[in-house]
Order: sequence, then C-alpha cells, then structure tokens
Amino acid sequence: MDLDVSVTELGHVLGGWTVNVVGGLLSKHSRMKCVRPNGSSYADEVVKASRADHDRWHAATNHFLLTIRALQKREEAISLHQRPPFHGRLLWHIKYARRNWLLRKGYDEAAEQLRADFTAALATFLKDAGDIPEYVEAYTKRERERLRREQEQARQRRATAIQDASGPVWSYRISKSGGSRSFWIYLTTLESGGNGEHTPPEVQAALAKERAKHRYTKVNWGPETSLALEEKYQTEVSGWARLTGEMIVAHPIDPNDRSSRQYSKYHSGPSSNYGSDGGAGGFAGGGF
Repeated sequence: MDLDVSVTELGHVLGGWTVNVVGGLLSKHSRMKCVRPNGSSYADEVVKASRADHDRWHAATNHFLLTIRALQKREEAISLHQRPPFHGRLLWHIKYARRNWLLRKGYDEAAEQLRADFTAALATFLKDAGDIPEYVEAYTKRERERLRREQEQARQRRATAIQDASGPVWSYRISKSGGSRSFWIYLTTLESGGNGEHTPPEVQAALAKERAKHRYTKVNWGPETSLALEEKYQTEVSGWARLTGEMIVAHPIDPNDRSSRQYSKYHSGPSSNYGSDGGAGGFAGGGF
C-alpha cells in the first residue's frame, strides 16, 4: 500500500541559518528536495510512494538533518573567537585571550574539515534520496494524465446523459435555508439528490407550483447536471429552456430581501421584473 510523502525543500525544513561556513553551504543547497520530517508543518507537495521509498527518503533526510545540526554546533565551537559580547568586550578579550588565539590558529583547518564533512553528508543523502526530484516529476506527470483521463470520462458521461434527457430521468427537491428557498434539479443518470423520476416538463410544472406560492424560490442544478447543461447549451438556463420550452429566471431578486440586493450589486446579470407575467418567471441569460 502506498503512503503519503510530504516533499519540500531543505531550506524550508531548516528555516533560518547564519551564513557562515556551514550556512554558506546550506544557502547553496537550500532548494534541494527532501521530505518533510514527521511533525513539521510545511510541505510543497504530497506524493504517493511505496513504503520502501517512504522509509528510505525519511531515513536519509533525518540523518542529513542531524548531521547538519551537529556541524552547526561544531562551527559554533570553532568560531567562539569571532563572537565577542556586545558589552564587556575588553574583559572578554583578556579572559579568553589564549582560547581565542588557539581558535584563530586552527580555524581555517577546522572550517575546511566542516566543508569536507558537509560534502560527505550531502553525498550520502544524494545516494539514498537523490531520486526524489525525478520521482516527484514522474508522479506529477502520471497524476496529471490520470486526472485528464478522469475528466474526459466524466465529460463523456455527461454528454451521453444529456443527449437523451427528455424522458423520466430527472428529480428535484426543495431546500430551505434561513428565509430563502431553493429548487434543486438533478439528472438522475448522473447524480442523485432529488426525489422521484420525472420528465423535464413535469419538473418544470413542480417548479411553477412552488413559485406560485414562493415566487422568489431560486433554481439550482446539481453540480454534474449543471456541467452537462453548460457543456451542451452554454448555460444552465438556456439548456433548461431547450428541454422544457420554458424560459426561467434562475435567481430572481426579492426586492424585500436586503441580502439579495447586496448580491445583485456585486454579481452582474440581467435586471428582472420577475413575477410580473406570473408562472415560473421570465427568460434570463444566454441564447439557445
């Protein structure tokens, strides 16, 4: 069973660092891909990988991070002579004169050893986990292709369903939220959600009956039904008009509903004198 692997960059895992001997090397390799240690909060992306790859990458990353922290502590120790205190510098120079002299004397050699040890640790990491970027690239390509296939298959299902949608393959339901009402329409060959099996005219008749009592009931279509109508007829409303012969206003504006007026202010659409002609509403949006 494949496991989730959170992939990130070395710099994101480490956070900040001082640009000194080890820090300069970290800056050079900060964009290198590694995995997010358990408990870390940052990840650039998540991929699926085998348990063997998961465990190998985590072990390599953890070992490399431990080595980096050990090298940073070593550098702190060999560079004490470079960090006098802000206050009491003269006393510090007197007190640690011999130590600082010894550190200065051996600093270049110690710094070179730090670089060598970092390079060795980096080589070990790349040997064990250097395939992360290539794996992520291949995984992303596969996932993109899988998504494309699934989207195409879904589009074909919608096209087939809407092609023969004049029969009793529709359902509907009425929902209430606060003071508003919504009339939801579903193509049952694509998705569930409503009740019954009706033809488009029957659903339209039910909508007209609902709006006879509640003239500002909104009309919504299920997500897959909505896509099917838009893909064939450009808009939901024009598609519904083709199927029923009735042109409706999907979201009539209630002049007494302040929230509806606010919605209409920020959402462009045809102005409506909905309800003046009676029935389920007038035409709005899109030709057919």
